[in-house]
Amino acid sequence: MRKNIQRLMVAIALIVGISGATIPPQVMAQTSGGLLTAEQMKKLNLSVEQKQAVLRLTLRTNDRILKILDRDQQRIFRNAIKQGKSTGEAMDMVALRPDQKTQLSKVMQDTRVEMLTILTPEQVKQLQGSR
Repeated sequence: MRKNIQRLMVAIALIVGISGATIPPQVMAQTSGGLLTAEQMKKLNLSVEQKQAVLRLTLRTNDRILKILDRDQQRIFRNAIKQGKSTGEAMDMVALRPDQKTQLSKVMQDTRVEMLTILTPEQVKQLQGSR
């Protein structure tokens, strides 16, 4: 149920974003937790297709992360995402075991590779300059 609500909120944010309207803060809070911060997404001037691809990638990555975490860690991660933290910021709040760090490193490496297929070379350079 909770997962369906989150996906619905993402869909609403996409529709609002496509229409050119501003996204209300409460919707942004529900759809944040992305691999890129809202500020980075704005600076990169992503196309509608790129925004959708980043959101899909974020959802897949967060699902993969949740499968690695234990119940308490999942709660911390989800709460951080609800507070508007990025995926990376949420992960920094979770105390990870060495085996989890190894698994998450692989997930994030796969995610970075996929992110490179979404962004243009110019956007990648701009993103690297902002970190």
